Amino acid sequence: MRRRRADAGPRPRLPREYNSRLVSVTEPGSILDEKYEIVRRLASGGMGEVFLARHVHLDELRVIKILRPDLASDPDSQKRFLREARLATQIKHPNVAILYDCSRLDDGSFYMVWEHVEGQEVGDRLAEQGPFPVAVAVDLAIQALRGLAALHATGIMHRDISPDNLMLHTDAGGRLRLKIIDLGLARTLAPDPSHEVTQVGTFMGKLRYCSPEQAEAAEGEGLDHRSDLYSLGLVVYEMVSDRFPFEGGAGAASLVQRLSQAPIPLVGRNPDVVVPDSLGGVVRRALARYPDDRFPDAIAMIQALDEVRRGLDEAATREVPLSLPAAPGGPPAQPRPRPATGPGGRPRTAELSPQERAVLLQQIDRAAARVRDTTLVLKRADEAITAGRMEEARRLVASVEESNPAAAGLPGVRERLREAEVLTVHRQRVGELESILTRYLKARQRPLAAMALDSLLDLYPNHPRRADYESWVALLDEEVAQDGRVAEALVIGREAVAADDFKRARRQLATLRRLDADATAVEGFEREIVRAEGEAERGAEVDRRRARYAELLEHGDLAAAERQLEWLGRRLPRVAMDELTGRLEEARLHIVEARFEKPFAQRLEAGDWVGAREVARELGDEVPESPRPVAMRAELDRREEAERRRASIRQGEKQVEQLIGTGRADAARLALKLLLQLDPENRRRRQFERQIQTIGTG
Repeated sequence: MRRRRADAGPRPRLPREYNSRLVSVTEPGSILDEKYEIVRRLASGGMGEVFLARHVHLDELRVIKILRPDLASDPDSQKRFLREARLATQIKHPNVAILYDCSRLDDGSFYMVWEHVEGQEVGDRLAEQGPFPVAVAVDLAIQALRGLAALHATGIMHRDISPDNLMLHTDAGGRLRLKIIDLGLARTLAPDPSHEVTQVGTFMGKLRYCSPEQAEAAEGEGLDHRSDLYSLGLVVYEMVSDRFPFEGGAGAASLVQRLSQAPIPLVGRNPDVVVPDSLGGVVRRALARYPDDRFPDAIAMIQALDEVRRGLDEAATREVPLSLPAAPGGPPAQPRPRPATGPGGRPRTAELSPQERAVLLQQIDRAAARVRDTTLVLKRADEAITAGRMEEARRLVASVEESNPAAAGLPGVRERLREAEVLTVHRQRVGELESILTRYLKARQRPLAAMALDSLLDLYPNHPRRADYESWVALLDEEVAQDGRVAEALVIGREAVAADDFKRARRQLATLRRLDADATAVEGFEREIVRAEGEAERGAEVDRRRARYAELLEHGDLAAAERQLEWLGRRLPRVAMDELTGRLEEARLHIVEARFEKPFAQRLEAGDWVGAREVARELGDEVPESPRPVAMRAELDRREEAERRRASIRQGEKQVEQLIGTGRADAARLALKLLLQLDPENRRRRQFERQIQTIGTG
């Protein structure tokens, strides 16, 4: 994958008893995942750390990117890191770095293993050696476009094309080759919400090499593959000229210029570099402000650069004669000038015939007429310049340049035209920046408005409306602060509404009335309060009705309870109504049961078991769902059983008394034994035992 050529030195052997837990995986000489030996750290970025490593089994250098430990537990960081790996696996092309492996360590962090490119970044090569030869730059640009074509063909946009992400190396034949590296900001061209893990509105990429739409868009919104072509166009411009196509350089001013004006032409940008017009045209189209004006895809730009390359090859092989043909065996022949005088030093005109002199005079007359015509045309051109008719002035100057390029007044008029064109361009740029600034002010985009104002004042420091623009930008600052105070008051007020603290909510509403000049927040929040107060009042009324409903049920007023239930049914959810309806049915059942309770108790008390069973049966017939008849019958069975037992005890006692009275001790003793089995705690037991004992001793 990257980075610079490195002498890794001899490979140390793996220890026999290697324990990965005792050695840091990022220390030189340590072994990562039992197969990658860390050689040295290469770089540290926002997402991870990059190391040069050697595959311990294949003895081949690789580049390893490890997710930073502080991000290893962050799901969004993991998604973005794995997304880079998934996108990279889709690309297999000689001009794109290869992803070999991706795995997870014991501590939960991920790592990926890239191809190691032994070479140099384009940016470093440019800084060390200056501009690339034009032919070399064109060839490298074509290689980069082939890599981009492979990316775009699989639906991937790089989004970070820059000299730092273009690696140069030489192949086995010594030819210079280029690879695209670092897909950390790549994304699919198709919408993929599951992978949008960056903060909305956050700029992604390098500001110096981003396209105009990339600088304006929020997190990739509205971008396509032509943004990569723009970034590569900037890189090619810099490779050829060692200059940037905007006077603002890499800062915010350059960004505004990208949004408002055309780049400086590549041809002539660096006086020391000869650039063919064909290459200047290709780069100019790649750097078009709007994507629709650029090349439609990487293949089309490759075809255009192929034409440039063929032109360069033809120019390199074309022979330019520097002398006349040489005589056989002798030095090159030189042209001999015609002498200005004839024999005896007389002027050659003296040797002209009358016909020749007449022709010469006609030529002189025509030359004089051309001078008069040229003077008139130049005067018209000067008047057109003064009147601001630049197109007419350019046409007139061009006609003079074609017919009489050595005309005496031409340089002065040409200089006036150039100055007027510069002034016109200056006015156009000022107007464009004024339009951009006005648009950002209306949209209340304070950072962009400040950036546009800085660019405008750089171009026109004494702008007559400078004070107005500065005050409007300052007013945006106050509006931003005001918006913050409004937002804070809204948060506090809504918290109060949620807590049903409507007094505190209305205090915040009063604060909003003072802060919110256009009253939009006030009106919306007041509606929220009114709605919440209404809901709270309705809730309080519901609570009162429910309490009254419970009270009516308790007093048995079912008709009134049903009226309350009907009112509640229009306001309560079904689950709550089911519970209240159940309570009404229970109350109704309880009232019916109460009518049978007194007769049942009277019959039980009177020992009228048949009558009591009849009452239970009647209740069951009238209210089949009532559990009370079953309970009545169970109680009746228990009472009957208890009464039968008491009767048996009384009968046993009577029998014992009779046997004692007749003096039959043994029979009385047996009868007592039977009585005690029925009633072990019989209250007359001791009395009977003494009486039986007395009979036995007598």
